Amino acid sequence: MARTALVIYHLRPVPDDAATAALVRAGYTLDRRFPIEGDPLPRPDAGHDIALVHGSLADVTRIDAPGIAEEHRWIEAWWPTGRPYLGICHGLQLATLLLGGSVGAPRHRQAEFGYYPLTSHAPALVPDGLRVFQWHYYGADLAPGAERLASSALYPNQVVRFGPARFGLQCHAELGLDTQRLLRSTDVAGPTRPGAQDRVAQDALAERYFRPMRDWIERFLGAWLREAGASTESSAR
Repeated sequence: MARTALVIYHLRPVPDDAATAALVRAGYTLDRRFPIEGDPLPRPDAGHDIALVHGSLADVTRIDAPGIAEEHRWIEAWWPTGRPYLGICHGLQLATLLLGGSVGAPRHRQAEFGYYPLTSHAPALVPDGLRVFQWHYYGADLAPGAERLASSALYPNQVVRFGPARFGLQCHAELGLDTQRLLRSTDVAGPTRPGAQDRVAQDALAERYFRPMRDWIERFLGAWLREAGASTESSAR
């Protein structure tokens, strides 16, 4: 039986990312939407089996911004269905707000732009000390009922489980090297923020840590999709 994945994007050009590639390999047909460009988001009964919400340079708390209010309405409708979900950066923050957590710049005002190590709270899913690519200066609280799986020194909720087959990532382990470089050329102010790594440091760290990060995210995505398959089969019974 054909399965359909709703994939919500915010950046142009479309990122060549590991998460979308994993959905394709798993046999999902992709329904790509750009709500901030005016694309409508589907009703939860439109036949989508799984949802992937990518990151953005937009402020998810600004519901007056183009497309953001619609995303909030969409996730309010999607969540009660119990269907699988993966939110990356913007997508993590969107789910956190829905579940009663808060999103914003932390008091320390330090950013994470570059490669930073994680502390694992669930070694079976996230190896301790793994360095991952980050691009943010906002963070999310741990929403009520959510489980922290990994944290960084400055942002404690880096990998979060919201429930069966529902996860959030603050980090951008899914992005390839070309998209990382594109972000640096698009968001030129990012690497100048306090706590951020400069371009030279990011390139040097990428040479050492990109491959272990890519190996990990592919394992993580595989675990998510296996759990999603089990969740879908259980709900169909």
